[in-house]
Amino acid sequence: MRWILLVYLFSPSLVWGQLLINEIACNVPGSDWVELFLYSAQPVSMDISSLYVTMYYSTNEPLSQNPVTIYSYDKPETPWDDRFVVVHLTDATTPDECDATGDANSNGVLDVYCNNYVNSLWNTDCVVAIDTDDDPSNGGIIDFVAYSNRDGSFNQSICQYLASAIQQAQWVGTASEACMVDIGKNGLQEYQSIIRKAALDSNSLDDFVITPYLTPGHPNILPVNHSKDTFIKINKKIVLTKRAIEQCRIFIFQPCTLRVRLFSSQGYKMYESELLSALPGFYTIDWVRQIKKMRCGLYLGTVEAQDSKNRQSIEFYCIVVE
Repeated sequence: MRWILLVYLFSPSLVWGQLLINEIACNVPGSDWVELFLYSAQPVSMDISSLYVTMYYSTNEPLSQNPVTIYSYDKPETPWDDRFVVVHLTDATTPDECDATGDANSNGVLDVYCNNYVNSLWNTDCVVAIDTDDDPSNGGIIDFVAYSNRDGSFNQSICQYLASAIQQAQWVGTASEACMVDIGKNGLQEYQSIIRKAALDSNSLDDFVITPYLTPGHPNILPVNHSKDTFIKINKKIVLTKRAIEQCRIFIFQPCTLRVRLFSSQGYKMYESELLSALPGFYTIDWVRQIKKMRCGLYLGTVEAQDSKNRQSIEFYCIVVE
């Protein structure tokens, strides 16, 4: 009876509660990433630095050498959403953002970087797990997602990882492509991701859907219908300061390019950006780097956006106050 009690008390699914994989991006430029989410009706927090976010293949490492705390609620004193942590799986050099550093790169997201298997994640057959180590067979799985392009050539290593998750009741089905999230024969596009539809977890493919909106560090956006003529949603007039950079967020429906310009109140051009590529989802125009070089005053910021596919264009402006 004592052994049964010990297993119950230290089962990973009980110790770590509702720590969930919330979003998976396996074909983004730069490095693949996985967004973690802590769901609880009660205000709780946990240090997740010792855990692994992994597809198991080859070598992997824990999230961080320093404490990284995730919360079931968003703390008002932090400029990022404390319910989320974004794990970059293939970056061996960028320092982690942890409790001590906060959001060091000021992108509104808490990012950690792992020196995992260099080619993860695969955009074909693949699994993603939160685990206490990088061995799928020893009972340490906390949450698990399996996805596949269902082309009929099932990778045997992935099949073994999936079988381990099914044996531990962390995934539902048989060890086959049919029980995995379908990402389409050609895999995901660079602007697509796999997202959790709701906080309830049935440990099955029914929990997930493919979306064209990348939202790292923010709540997921389910696929929505919109006019083919609409590729960007903006506010025509925005007052912006260094302390309110979030007011310049826009939402992009289709891949597009942006060019940013900044003018003095007398009409002199102070800055012009290179052509910026923007993927669907939220996008923040980062004026801060330029504002730091300028004197106090009133500036006019303009953003010219062009739909990459249909070549439609639109221009909007911001009132920038330093």
